[in-house]
Amino acid sequence: MYDQLVTLLHRQATALEAVESRLRALELLVVADEERFLVQAMEDLEQAAERLAALELGRTLVLATAGLPVDASATELAGAVDPDTHALFTDVVVRLRTATNGVADARARAAAVLGAAAEDVRQRLAAAEAAVIV
Repeated sequence: MYDQLVTLLHRQATALEAVESRLRALELLVVADEERFLVQAMEDLEQAAERLAALELGRTLVLATAGLPVDASATELAGAVDPDTHALFTDVVVRLRTATNGVADARARAAAVLGAAAEDVRQRLAAAEAAVIV
């Protein structure tokens, strides 16, 4: 069971890294003022997020099937891992934490850039509206 969990956690880390990559691509497109690619970038991000959600469901099912609490922390799970799998488990947990931090950072940066871009669009629309009214 723990081998299956480690494999699934590796897939989750890869999925998190894909989400981070899509967020950074979205950020770059907004900064570069490349609106024509934004729809595709958002679709790519949504697909990556859906893949991550599916893997999270898989993790929940693996833990539930093994009779473990589905909200167990990595530290709690590490205590139950057999010695042969412990190093692999620890490595994948470190990778997951790193990937999670990367997504949080990329998400914050993308939100800031998107917020600024949305404000810019609002200002342009207000200016265009004012010009039409005059």
